[in-house]
Amino acid sequence: MNLLAKLLAHQSIRRFAVPVAIVLGVLVLGVSAPVVAQDLSDNETCMECHADTERGPPKNPDRPQVHTADGGFNVEDHEMWSCNDCHDYITEIPHPDDVLGSEVDCTNCHDEAPTK
Repeated sequence: MNLLAKLLAHQSIRRFAVPVAIVLGVLVLGVSAPVVAQDLSDNETCMECHADTERGPPKNPDRPQVHTADGGFNVEDHEMWSCNDCHDYITEIPHPDDVLGSEVDCTNCHDEAPTK
C-alpha cells in the first residue's frame, strides 16, 4: 500500500482531506475563471447579440423612427453616438429582464422629445 492510500485509510485524514480538496478546487476554478468586463460604449458589444434584432417603430406613434430596419440611423446626427448613449438604462450584460421594452429618454440630449 502506498503512502497516500495509507493516509486516506485513516478516517480522520479522510474527514479533513475531502473538504480541503473541495475548497482548493473552488479556489482554483474561481481564480482561473476569466473576468470579462463588457464595454457598453462599444456598439460591437451590443451587436454581438442584437445584430439580427428587428428594430420596429417606437411604442409612441408621435415619436420618429430613429433606426433603420438594418440597424442604421434615419437621422445621421445619431451615428456618432454609441448604443448606450441613448439606451442608458442598459448597465450590465446580460441585461435584467425588466429592461425589455424600456424606452429611450430623448430629453437626455434634446430640449424636448422629438416628434414626427
